[in-house]
Amino acid sequence: MSLTLNTTQMVARLQRKFPIGLGATDCMDFLNEAFRKIDQFSKAGFIWQVTTAVLSLPAGVSAAVSLPSTTGIAFDPGKSAWLRGFPTSSALATTIPFKSYQEFYNQQHFSAGQIGLFSCWTYVPDWTAAPVTYAYKMLLAPEEAYPLPAPLQMQFTYHKVTNAPLTVGANIYFPTPDQFDSLIIDLAEAELGRIYKRSGWDADRAAALQGVAEIIDNYRTDKFDLAGLSDLVIQAQERQADKAK
Repeated sequence: MSLTLNTTQMVARLQRKFPIGLGATDCMDFLNEAFRKIDQFSKAGFIWQVTTAVLSLPAGVSAAVSLPSTTGIAFDPGKSAWLRGFPTSSALATTIPFKSYQEFYNQQHFSAGQIGLFSCWTYVPDWTAAPVTYAYKMLLAPEEAYPLPAPLQMQFTYHKVTNAPLTVGANIYFPTPDQFDSLIIDLAEAELGRIYKRSGWDADRAAALQGVAEIIDNYRTDKFDLAGLSDLVIQAQERQADKAK
């Protein structure tokens, strides 16, 4: 069983593996960059990237709602997200499906059963934001669900772009499973080797990335099977085959 390392221990290991006198802060920069590379490996996103925010729709006519954009909790538009009513005891606490921008506007042809009952949501970029942040805003349809008599809270669960950079500390850990700790260090070492022209850095990086890929495959397979989803997929495939007959 692997051992979870805090960032102080990871910095110390990196300094031993690449002994050129780098300070702890510099080492931490390379470790954070290595962690971001692992986060970029998956289009679907990892469980440690998932977070939940409560969005508040203002009373009155329809209005775009800002999605989280602060560093460390920023909404990632390239991965899955889920919207539902809030609180969970509410009669409107149902999952509201996401639609692409074009499909979203087709929903305007449908009438809402009541005020505040939405059929779908989508997002658009907020072009007034700084280009380095690329903030996004949520739109809800149909228009007949407005005007809202009072502010309405919605529960938004989504994948973050990445975590805020971590600092050095005995009580600070990367959110990845502990099997990734040594590979984060290896990736950071390879990047140091590239910058400081150490021979073999490319082979070190390739080996580390291969290790990451193998762990990710095992991680996904284990979670897939443990969650009992394999049976559900088989059943879905069988139903699809029956329809095709």
